[in-house]
Amino acid sequence: MTLIKGICHFGLSVANLDKSVRFYTEVLGLQMTERREKDAFFLVGTDDVMALIQYPDGEEKFDTDMRPKNWGKAFTHFGLTAASSEAVFEFQAHLRANDVKIVKEAYERWDGASLYFLDPNGYTLEFIYFDSSKV
Repeated sequence: MTLIKGICHFGLSVANLDKSVRFYTEVLGLQMTERREKDAFFLVGTDDVMALIQYPDGEEKFDTDMRPKNWGKAFTHFGLTAASSEAVFEFQAHLRANDVKIVKEAYERWDGASLYFLDPNGYTLEFIYFDSSKV
């Protein structure tokens, strides 16, 4: 019997909350549901929540303690769902127009399409269309 029903939310420590809020709202288009002094919450899809939490002692301390050292070269990431394979390629153009670092260009996969990019904190994100009918 599985006791875990899903992911309620996930949280990321960020170097600069204002820059991160701008990226996740203006570039990725996520809806911010609440903003407080040291954190912000976003709706992801219809039911999931992502929290951005200002790292204590600011950006310099974040760079020393937290910023991913591999900058998109490691496989640790989280994926955001795309509506179609075409949407993955369109989103890549949107990211480029917003000077977002792309670490793996959009490509067709046997089960859809995928693209990897970095947020302002150095976290790797994937934008992925997964066609479950091909599994």
